[in-house]
Amino acid sequence: MRYDLQIIASWIDPGSHVLDLGCGRVELLKFLIHNKKVTGTGIELEEDKVTRCIEKGLSVLQGDINDEVSDYPEKKFDYVILSQTLQQVYEPDTLIRAIMRIGKKGIVSFPNFSHWACRMQLLFSGYA
Repeated sequence: MRYDLQIIASWIDPGSHVLDLGCGRVELLKFLIHNKKVTGTGIELEEDKVTRCIEKGLSVLQGDINDEVSDYPEKKFDYVILSQTLQQVYEPDTLIRAIMRIGKKGIVSFPNFSHWACRMQLLFSGYA
């Protein structure tokens, strides 16, 4: 599991109710369910990733996190996690407000774009 996800996992209390936004390959959610006995749900946009998560027996919804969070009542989750996805959101302030509304605690992380590996990826992507 990525180092940043290990840190996030260390902040989650056992038995918590967790929503993982943009859960991707669901590494964090799977770890939390198996090791911290959380009740967890994920939301992911990419259908193939959702299919793989469901095949693993995990509860993941396919959809746009910006739209899906509006369906949840206040303080539904103990933790709402948005890991390395904020930079892909069109209205980050709206999403962060929604995270704080539906979660008792929100955890937001994003990539270190000044790290050499990120810069190399940008250089070779043709957008530099």
